[in-house]
Amino acid sequence: MSTITQGDRVFHPSKKEWGLGKVLNVTPENIDIFFVGAGTKRLSASFAGLESVEGRTAKHPLLDNLIETSQIDNASFVTLVAAIDRFVASYPEGLEGKRYIKEQREAVLRGNQLFIQLLDEPELAGLIAEGRFQDICDRACHIESATSLLTKTEKGALYGALKAPLNQKTFALGLAEYLYGAAPEEDRFKQFVRTLGIIEISKWPFATLFGYIRFPKENVFVKPTTVQNAAKALCWRVNYKPEPNWRTYLSVQRLYIHLRTSLLEEGLMPRDLIDVQSFIGSLSQKQ
Repeated sequence: MSTITQGDRVFHPSKKEWGLGKVLNVTPENIDIFFVGAGTKRLSASFAGLESVEGRTAKHPLLDNLIETSQIDNASFVTLVAAIDRFVASYPEGLEGKRYIKEQREAVLRGNQLFIQLLDEPELAGLIAEGRFQDICDRACHIESATSLLTKTEKGALYGALKAPLNQKTFALGLAEYLYGAAPEEDRFKQFVRTLGIIEISKWPFATLFGYIRFPKENVFVKPTTVQNAAKALCWRVNYKPEPNWRTYLSVQRLYIHLRTSLLEEGLMPRDLIDVQSFIGSLSQKQ
């Protein structure tokens, strides 16, 4: 047992359903281990049956992104199986059900279709060339209005900022570069956050709204409370900061991609991150 140390990846030989575990703490009396399928378990140090693993077998996205030991709340932890059960309890027909599609997908898809019609890359470039910055802002607001992603207060802040003539050119150019620019995604995201800061709406919903509506297969929409509740339930480290920043965005994006892969493996078949966003929403609701 002395060979088991903090940070090791292990399996419990008689609890395969617990899945892979990460050793959190070792004392002469006990070993604390976080298992992906069971949460934290305290085992007696005299137990000699743990199977230590290395290499590819020791890899797991959750364990690689696990929150700090002091932050783990075993009572709040939700396994993937339990999370799927919770989602299916709300939508028994799963991601293909008519009610699910109507309640969770239709509005975002409407926004996506409007985006392609009104502000795809050639159209947006043409509007900028003609100096029609107000039209771009009006179209952006119209696209947002097709969805139900922002609260009434958030809508008011966005629409108010984009009505100010001095802000319209700044926003239009920043949006075009963010969505369609040639720079790396990190650079474009950071620049767009700076743009939003100039027009005084540098908040997570505004920083991620338009990228998510336009490219829902790759981009995530960050609603702070929803993301924080889901991350806590999954014990996933999102490095959350109130101000939009690339490190947090990348951590949240990594969580969404992990969930998309996991849901595919479980047969739920998410089509894009709209489905993952909906799953996250059900997960973040307190039971």
